[in-house]
Amino acid sequence: MVAMNNLNSSQLIEAVRVWTGWGRSIAPSRDDARLVNHFGDQVAARMLPLIKSLEKDFYSSDARLVAVNLQEMEKLASEEFKRKHPAVADEIVKAFAWCYTFDFK
Repeated sequence: MVAMNNLNSSQLIEAVRVWTGWGRSIAPSRDDARLVNHFGDQVAARMLPLIKSLEKDFYSSDARLVAVNLQEMEKLASEEFKRKHPAVADEIVKAFAWCYTFDFK
């Protein structure tokens, strides 16, 4: 079980990858059912609220409104997210940045 405050656990990293489709598909495809299939009902039920809360925090960035290009958008949004969650794994930041820049390209 992932601790709610352990934002760099290997299980949470894998869960974010599975849920977002990062490294598995050509475009973000957030999928609760895919997470359930991968981890089972109980683990997914514990992890989904945390994953969705983290995604919401990432998407609260206004980088999409001020950045001059996708690279700057990714950098600004990622830095803002890391200030909110300094212990978060880089892989999680990268997965959410991929989603964010794809959604606001």
